[in-house]
Amino acid sequence: MKLFGHGKKVTDSAPTTAASEAPKEQTKAAQTVIHSTATVEPTNEKKTELASVSAPVAKEDAYQKLTAKREQLEKHVNELNQQYGDARNELRSQLLAEKDYLRTQSRAVNRDYDKLAQQRNADFEVFSQLQDQRNKVAAKQKQLAASLNETKQEFAEQSAILAKMKAQSAQINKQRQKLDEKEHKLLGDLSQQGNLNSLMEEIDAKRKQISDINVRDHELEQAENGVNQEIVKQEKAVSALNKRVSAQEQANNQDDETADIQKRLAEIDKKVSLQQEKLTADDGKLRAVKQDKGNLAEQFQQLTDLMKFYFSSTKLIDNFQFDPSHHYVFYSNTLIPLSQLSDQNGLEIIDHLFDKTDAHFDLLTTDFNRELSEIWADYLSSGILHHAGHVINPYLDFQRNADTQQHADVALPLDQSQDWQVNAGTEEQPEMIRSASGKQSVTLQYRADRSLESVKYFQNDKLFKMAIYDQQNVLLATQYVDPRDAKHAASEIYYRPDHSVALEKVFFEDHVVVQTTDAGKTVERTFETENDYYEWWMKSHALTHPDDALIIDTDTPYFEQLLKDDDRRFELIPLITDVDNKALIEQIVAEDSPVNNIIVSDEAVHQVILKQLKRDMHIMVLDPAGVTNDKANAATIKTRIYIPKVS
Repeated sequence: MKLFGHGKKVTDSAPTTAASEAPKEQTKAAQTVIHSTATVEPTNEKKTELASVSAPVAKEDAYQKLTAKREQLEKHVNELNQQYGDARNELRSQLLAEKDYLRTQSRAVNRDYDKLAQQRNADFEVFSQLQDQRNKVAAKQKQLAASLNETKQEFAEQSAILAKMKAQSAQINKQRQKLDEKEHKLLGDLSQQGNLNSLMEEIDAKRKQISDINVRDHELEQAENGVNQEIVKQEKAVSALNKRVSAQEQANNQDDETADIQKRLAEIDKKVSLQQEKLTADDGKLRAVKQDKGNLAEQFQQLTDLMKFYFSSTKLIDNFQFDPSHHYVFYSNTLIPLSQLSDQNGLEIIDHLFDKTDAHFDLLTTDFNRELSEIWADYLSSGILHHAGHVINPYLDFQRNADTQQHADVALPLDQSQDWQVNAGTEEQPEMIRSASGKQSVTLQYRADRSLESVKYFQNDKLFKMAIYDQQNVLLATQYVDPRDAKHAASEIYYRPDHSVALEKVFFEDHVVVQTTDAGKTVERTFETENDYYEWWMKSHALTHPDDALIIDTDTPYFEQLLKDDDRRFELIPLITDVDNKALIEQIVAEDSPVNNIIVSDEAVHQVILKQLKRDMHIMVLDPAGVTNDKANAATIKTRIYIPKVS
C-alpha cells in the first residue's frame, strides 16, 4: 500500500489492496478448520454433528475479525493520506510564499544593484571628466614651461654664437695689431735706411711688403667691421631674448593665470582624490549587493531543489488566499448608487471572495461624486457587503477634515450693489434670483432634505459657472464654462472645507493640466493628464504602506503605469477579465514581473493564463465553474458622476 507518493492520494487504491488480501486470510482459515475436522475422528454422532456446526461459526468469526482489522487499517491509511495531502499543500504554499518573498527581495536587490551601478558609472564619468580637466590644465602648464625653456635654449644658443663672433673679432684685431707692428717695424727700418743710397733695392722690397701689409690690414679691417656689425645685431637679439626670458620668468612667478593654473591643479587633484574614494565606496557597495544577489541565488536554488524533491517540478501554481495582515483595496473608477443596480454587481462578487477569511477590503474610486459618502453608507447599511470598510477618494479626502456636522448657511458671492429679487422659491431658500437689470441671474437646486445641491450663475441668460455643495452645504467645487463653447468646461476648482483651493483642472482642446495646491495657496505639483494625477495620488496618499494591496482591473488606463512603476510601495493584484491584450498578459506573468498574485474572472481566462505561465504564481478564480449571470435586456443606467459638464 503506497502511502507517500508524489502528491497523489492513495485512498482509492487502499480498499482494493486490502480486499485482495482478505480472501487469502479467509481461505487459510477455512483450510485450517477443514483440516481439523478431517484428522479428528468422532467417537459418536453428537461429536460429529457438533464439529460440523462449530466449523462455520469459527470461519465467520475469523472473517469478521479480519474485515474489522482491514477497515481499521484502511481508515488509518486514509487519515494518514489526508494528513499527508494537507501537509503537502501546506508545504507547497510555504515554498511558494518563500519564493514570492525571495522574488520580491531579488527585485529590490536588483533594483538597488542597478541604481548603484548607474551611480558608479556616473561617479566614474565625473572621475574621467576630472582627469581630462586635470590633463588639460597640466598640459597648459607644461606648455608654458616648455615655451620658457625653449626661449632660454634659444637665448643660450644665440649667446654662444655671440661669444664665438666676439672671439673671431678679437682674433682679427690681434692679426691687425701684428700687421700694424710689422708695418711700424718696416717703416722704422726704412727711416733708418733712407740715407743710404746703396740700399734702394732693399728699401723698395720693404715698401712692397708694407703695401701688402696695408692691403691685408684693409681686408682684415673690412672683416672686422662686418664681424662687429654682426656682433651688434647678435647683441641686440641676445638682449631681446634675455628680456623675453626675464619677462616669462616674471610672468610665471607673478602672472595670475599661472597662479590660477596651480590653484586649479591643486583643487582638481583634491576632487580627483575624493572621487577616487567615492568610486572605492561604490565598489564596496556593489560587492555587498553582489553578495546579496549570490545569497538570494543560493536560496532560490535550495527552493528549486526542494520543489523537485517533493513535487518533481520547479513551477507550482497555488490558490491565492487573502492575508488578514494585509490591507486590501478594490479599485473602481466610480460607485453606482444602490437604487440603480439591476443585478449583482462587482462589489458583491469581490465581497464574497472574503467570506472564508478574516481579511477585509476598502473601496478606492477616482471619479468626483458629490454623493459618494451617502452612496457608500447605503451599501454598508443594506447588508449586501459584509467585509467592506471605508471608501477612499481623492476629492473626498479634501473634505475629510470638515468639522461641519449640520447644515451651514450659504452666503452667495453676489454683487451687493445690484438689486437682487427672488423670482422663485422663498426668501430663505430661493430657487431663482435675478438682478434688477435682468442681466444676471442665479438658480439654486436642493436635495430632498432641502440641503443645497448646486448653484448656477448666468450672465445675459448664459451659464458661466456652477458651484457644487455637499449635504452640509459646504462648497465642494466650482466649474467655469468655456466662453467659446458652452458645452465644455474651461476649468474646475476643488476646495477644502475652509474654501482654500486644493486642486484645479484647466482644460485645453487636446489635453488637461491638473495642479495641486497646498494650504498656503502655493502650487505643489502639475500633471499633464488626470491619470498621471490619480497614479501619483495613489502612491503618495492612498496606498503608502508595503502591506497595502490594490486589486485593480487590467483595463484601467493607468494599470500599466502602476505595473512598471518601481517606486510604488503597495502590492499590485491584477484582476484579469479578458486576455485580448497578449502583450500585457506577458508582462504580468514574466519572470521579472512584480506580480505574484492574480485574480481571473473565469476558468477560460484561467486556462489561458496557465498556458503562458513559466514561473510560480498564486491564482484566484472568481467563477471556477464558468457560469455567468445573464444580464437584463433592458437598458441600465451606469452613473459616472463628475462635476456636470454644461449642456
